[in-house]
Amino acid sequence: MVFSMMPSVVDLWVRQTSAVLADNAGAGATLQDSVLDHVERQRWDRFADVDAARSYAAGHLLARTQIGRLLSHNPATLRFDRTCDDCGEQHGRPRLLDDPSVHLSLSRTPSLVAVALSRSGPVGVDVEPHAAASFAGYVEVALHPDDRAFDADGRRDQPSSDVTAWVRKEAALKALGVGLRVDPASVRTPSTGLSEELVAGLPRVTVVDVPVDDAYAVAVAVALGPGVVEVRQH
Repeated sequence: MVFSMMPSVVDLWVRQTSAVLADNAGAGATLQDSVLDHVERQRWDRFADVDAARSYAAGHLLARTQIGRLLSHNPATLRFDRTCDDCGEQHGRPRLLDDPSVHLSLSRTPSLVAVALSRSGPVGVDVEPHAAASFAGYVEVALHPDDRAFDADGRRDQPSSDVTAWVRKEAALKALGVGLRVDPASVRTPSTGLSEELVAGLPRVTVVDVPVDDAYAVAVAVALGPGVVEVRQH
């Protein structure tokens, strides 16, 4: 008898920041009076960097639009709880109050934003330009000592020479609900497509790479799943 395990399913949207904002403007709305709620607008208003503010708004507009379609819900009335596990303020991982079975994760760069949704379990997504790994000290900041040794031995399947290591780790840590409260350099780079325990005492997590753009690396992770992840790109 052959047993087959249903995969964890993740729906993924990766969009240009400018395109998301243009779609919102095309609907006759400005960022100030768009579908963003008061918490999102307040945080958007506090950004000193224009590009960061634009990408933050774009990511949340994209999330609200796609969740609204999924639930046949007005995007502007969707309710989120963002309580931080450390301080209780509203800047933690977003949880959808209208349907807690829908897990979500957002990631952004100045030019590209990503939204991942899943009913299979807690999800994480991260997107970064490959150039983000070019700074001096990347190895010390991003790589576990085992990763560094692996790379020094010339093992070809270890993604430490580019930003792939970082996006895999950050996606996994988001799915686990800890984010960068856990030092990425203390976590081994996850293999792709394998259920692994990356942080002692936390659930196993599966990470997969998602090809999107030659200039960017994207990874998606699901915690508590069966170890097989199906990513549906939209």
